[in-house]
Amino acid sequence: MTQPVVRMRISTIESWHHPQWDVEPEISGWHGLLPVDQMLSDYLLTHWPQGTSIKDGSAALAVDKVNDQLADWDHLLTRRRDFREVLSFSHFLPRVENNPEKRYLTHPNLAKGIGSQYLRKRVDDLRPNVHVFGHTHFGYDLEVDGVRYVQAPLSMSSERHSRGTTVALGDFPDGLPFSHPFMVWHSRTGWAPKSQGAWSAYVERYGRRPDVTWLIPSYVADGLEPAPSAGITPKVGWLPGRMPVWLFGPKSQRIQEAAAESRKISERLAKEAAGTYRRNKNHAPGTEEPLPIEASEVGILLCKGNIAVIDVREGECFSRPANCIELPHPSKTNHFAALPDDELLDLGERIMAGEGPRILVGDPDAPASCRHAALLLAALLRLWPRDVRPLRGGFKAWQAQGLPVTKVAREPIDVW
Repeated sequence: MTQPVVRMRISTIESWHHPQWDVEPEISGWHGLLPVDQMLSDYLLTHWPQGTSIKDGSAALAVDKVNDQLADWDHLLTRRRDFREVLSFSHFLPRVENNPEKRYLTHPNLAKGIGSQYLRKRVDDLRPNVHVFGHTHFGYDLEVDGVRYVQAPLSMSSERHSRGTTVALGDFPDGLPFSHPFMVWHSRTGWAPKSQGAWSAYVERYGRRPDVTWLIPSYVADGLEPAPSAGITPKVGWLPGRMPVWLFGPKSQRIQEAAAESRKISERLAKEAAGTYRRNKNHAPGTEEPLPIEASEVGILLCKGNIAVIDVREGECFSRPANCIELPHPSKTNHFAALPDDELLDLGERIMAGEGPRILVGDPDAPASCRHAALLLAALLRLWPRDVRPLRGGFKAWQAQGLPVTKVAREPIDVW
């Protein structure tokens, strides 16, 4: 049986980035942010006609006008209704929604070097079914205002190894020397099903909050200096109840990244034992070490209701802190990234509940194990270690302070 012919239009759109495209609020409460022209080699390695500049947007406008030289754009728009399926491409980003909020970028001002308002106008006018873009190396598959935006980056090999969870889109890239292409459309079945990318899944779950400018993950805060001002208290972490974005990535990639973080912590502990560990100069002083907390302070925080309590004790426990999260170390801390997606989401959101610190309750006779757990969880949650706080004295101190406890139900034993 002959398949029906589907009329499809494929349109490529030339573009260039300009800083005026970034219309979202600037990061506040932090010093040391590099300006975009000191990070992007485009400012140094590209040469433009006299009077044309990346900084003022004239370069982006000049490149946009090339589209009118390559095609009769007005005629193309007129004929848009003749095509049921339209696929468009660009290298740069048409919309700010195609990118994480700038506070999540390793260098937030990179948001000023990735998109074009002229490109957005052309995409808005064309109204493709799907627009494919690139440049930022984040796996993305997200519908915005009726248009599906897709990025399936091959990225650099270093990115695939260090942050494969946020690079991947579905099973692309597959890690093989010659990765299979990412399918967008098939002549027999039409548009490919939606694929999961970590950042687009994060946005679908939580939405975008560009107005939050003072709260940044640890990988952004490293190398910056907190600069409190009137009404602004800079913090490191995530909005309460939000699971860190990398945990939205594919399971296979999560397992690899978690294993890599675990190895780094083990290497640190080995260097500490040998007396060869040196503090990372990019990290703010005092942020690399878990800060123990007294049971009396925990009681105050519990009354405020803004902390997550994590019981990291291994083995059989007959009672636990009330409403705690059970995450034995190392049997579960090392492996929770391998949980099924729905279980991981529930656990991740409970761990990240509240604006206060993560409180770890360990075995009072094994403080080193609790510190190990704190270092590992800080790395996995993209927090500063000082904000993952082991309870001094462990569960015994919890009980001695009279903090709430829940008895653990024991499995009945059959007697024959």
